[in-house]
Amino acid sequence: MPEMETGGVGLLDYDADGLLDIYCVNGGALDPAATNRSGNRLYRNLGNWRFEDVTERAGVGGHGEYGMGCACGDYDGDGWIDIYVTSLGRNTLYRNNGDGTFTDVTEQAGVEGNSWSTSAAFFDYDGDGSLDL
Repeated sequence: MPEMETGGVGLLDYDADGLLDIYCVNGGALDPAATNRSGNRLYRNLGNWRFEDVTERAGVGGHGEYGMGCACGDYDGDGWIDIYVTSLGRNTLYRNNGDGTFTDVTEQAGVEGNSWSTSAAFFDYDGDGSLDL
């Protein structure tokens, strides 16, 4: 795993193999025209302190926004850990498909936001047994 500067980190077992994987939220250039954005990264834990960058395959690299933080939790109750990314601009909710990939379901879930979000959390706000954001 390379050295990087990151705005937030999420620990999750996205592939349900019993090992904690790492999702790094990386701030990028504030200039929307800049091409040197580092993007968010997902590292799959291979065991023995070895990690593999699976960002592209998983589809969780981001949309060029300036990432700030993230929350990891099973928001839809399907048994797979999902990722919510907060940003300066559009926030993103990635639904875990259970096959090593994620789908951006931000608009369907109505959680995009378009301001400056720095953190988020999944918890059961209303006590109904389902995670809320």
